[in-house]
Amino acid sequence: MRTVPRVVFTPDGAAALDSVQVGGPASGQVLVDIRTTQVSAGSERNAFESPRDAPASTGYTAVGVVAEVGAGVSSYAPGERVLVIAPHQGAVAVDVGDPDDWHAYVGRIPNGVTDAQATFAVLGDVALHGVRRARPSLGESVAVFGQGLVGQLTTYFAAKAGAYPVIAVDLLDERLQHSVRSGATHTVNAGRGDPVQAVRDLTGGGARVVVMAARAAAVFADCLKAAARGGTVCLSGSPPGTVEVALQPELLRHELDVVGNYQLDYPAHPYHRFQWTRAANRAYVFDLIARGELDVDHLVTHNVSYRDAPRVYDMIARGPEGWLGVLFDWTGQA
Repeated sequence: MRTVPRVVFTPDGAAALDSVQVGGPASGQVLVDIRTTQVSAGSERNAFESPRDAPASTGYTAVGVVAEVGAGVSSYAPGERVLVIAPHQGAVAVDVGDPDDWHAYVGRIPNGVTDAQATFAVLGDVALHGVRRARPSLGESVAVFGQGLVGQLTTYFAAKAGAYPVIAVDLLDERLQHSVRSGATHTVNAGRGDPVQAVRDLTGGGARVVVMAARAAAVFADCLKAAARGGTVCLSGSPPGTVEVALQPELLRHELDVVGNYQLDYPAHPYHRFQWTRAANRAYVFDLIARGELDVDHLVTHNVSYRDAPRVYDMIARGPEGWLGVLFDWTGQA
């Protein structure tokens, strides 16, 4: 057993550092020394704002190096770089099993992909699955409300699917500037006018596909209003709470299709026959990055020591200004 640092959310509503004991890998496990983790701001801010009775770990995207392999594991070797589903902490023992099991995923990272770039495969998988669910066709208009990391990656995949125009909607010009690099053909600042009318004007009546990648639940009502008749609205963000919508004018009379994006692992999913599982999506994201087709470097605004985590979460809690992609560096663990 050894003691490694980790990030926790405390009962008094703060982020802090403490430690956790990590043992050697059990049978069927690999022990991974973590080098980089990525903050999933939507999900983690939801957790940050939720009440708790004890310190709770946070995060789920981690890149590291296999340190040891347990009995019965022959498919991995010490020294291999891998992406795993793990909290913000210095090391973790991970089950090696079905790669589409959320906690048993151990994804090899190609040589042409950096540690920082590799962290984007998890949210890239989320964004890619959302675009698959929404199914924009060549030349169809897409509007993406919310330009955090999921929104930026959704914008990229919509453009790659052949959509046009691809409209990025956000309150911050700094994020919309990133959106253009991510593939947006048009941008709308929702703080300087009516975003629904702006999308309608750009598309001649409404976008064929609207993706909600925003955290504020109220944005969903605007997404419905911005969709064309017979269009699709995909909920791809992680909004807490509820929202009130007008059923007849916004849903019934426009004959909208509303789909969720949560990546349920059920055999009836139409993409399973094409093998588009979570693991396959992540491998595709790796490949796009390695080939230079997907640029994620510009999305990283903070790559800091894990020791700065309390300050970083304070920044995130204050609002979305001044940051986008946040990574923690674990290579200098004490």
